Amino acid sequence: MTRTAFLEELAEELELDQPLIEATNLKQLDSWDSMAAMIVIGYVSSGFGVTLTADDLKGIDTVHSLIARIGTDKFE
Repeated sequence: MTRTAFLEELAEELELDQPLIEATNLKQLDSWDSMAAMIVIGYVSSGFGVTLTADDLKGIDTVHSLIARIGTDKFE
């Protein structure tokens, strides 16, 4: 998957009105809450086969750090 497609799909999953960029701080989004965190966990699990834990999410702030946790090798 390309990073652009990932950004678009993640924004859609989170039902955001604005586009995401890699520098976006997820935790500063108005819609960020425990449900959004669960959506990210589910999306990453089903799309990449990577299991994120609550502890993982504590260390992830930006979309870039999420990509790094998933593994940059999984992106084109």
